[in-house]
Amino acid sequence: MWQFLGEYDVPVDEKGRIFVPAELRRNMPPEAADTLIIVRGFDRCLNAYPLTVWEKMAAKIEQWPQTDPDARLLERGMLSQAAEARIDRQGRITLPRKLLDRAGITDQMVIVGQLSRMEMWNPAEWRPVMEEANSRMDKVAPNYPL
Repeated sequence: MWQFLGEYDVPVDEKGRIFVPAELRRNMPPEAADTLIIVRGFDRCLNAYPLTVWEKMAAKIEQWPQTDPDARLLERGMLSQAAEARIDRQGRITLPRKLLDRAGITDQMVIVGQLSRMEMWNPAEWRPVMEEANSRMDKVAPNYPL
């Protein structure tokens, strides 16, 4: 079974290119054809989904009622700046500037493995998120049995 785990500090070049860490590339599901779908995430990060995972999510999104204003809002927020990124032979992807700007990412990012997706963070935004996780994890854990 494949899964994304770990935390990686990654430089971003002036063209918005990043090297996807080798450990994460190795764990891409083969049927995803080295393709990631990048969308706006929550808490001001970006989410990167392998194509096959995204296809399942897109099918669920298609079922959201278009008469529901909250569903429309969430769909527009997630998809308006979504992009497809194919990992090249050198292990790089290019992220659109609009997405990088939305997450406050400039010349560095933190990529965090989240099982079936990767989160991409501005390092300054990621630190307080981890500090909160470190301080509250024991308190919230009983609400989410493993």
